Amino acid sequence: IAAMMQIQNIFVVPPNQKSHAHNKDSKWCQEHFLNYKGLVRAATVREQLKKLLVKFQVPRKSSEGDPDLVLRCIVSGFFANAARFHSTGAYRTIRDDHELHIHPASVLYAEKPPRWVIYNEVIQTSKYYMRDVTAIESAWLLELAPHFYQQGTHLSLKAKRAKVQDP
Repeated sequence: IAAMMQIQNIFVVPPNQKSHAHNKDSKWCQEHFLNYKGLVRAATVREQLKKLLVKFQVPRKSSEGDPDLVLRCIVSGFFANAARFHSTGAYRTIRDDHELHIHPASVLYAEKPPRWVIYNEVIQTSKYYMRDVTAIESAWLLELAPHFYQQGTHLSLKAKRAKVQDP
């Protein structure tokens, strides 16, 4: 959801030209290798979220150019889906020590692997691949999910050990 909220509405549609604009936007997306339906879905979700903020009187606050604010929100929601880069070249989940890999379709696949990541889902093909992956700071896990990484538990000890090993 946080990622969808970051997408700006790219459609400027005059009220009397909606059907014409739809065809142009779809063609433009195709020419620029963008998923038109995905962008429309993101815009729809964004509008729904804006309405919920108004309904429940939650003030809208911008990340003001600080991506860490958005990343910390993602960690708050997906803290159980954390993995650390291992010396084998794969990632290991914090909770169960399962081996995972970044999906080849991810922008992070060809980059230098981040030490710590949060992911949305795992799919299995020839390997277990993480999808919707983002790099995080290891300290955020203990800070934002103390109920999950409690002092003295196996998980917190593993996280602390891994944190100490971070350069």
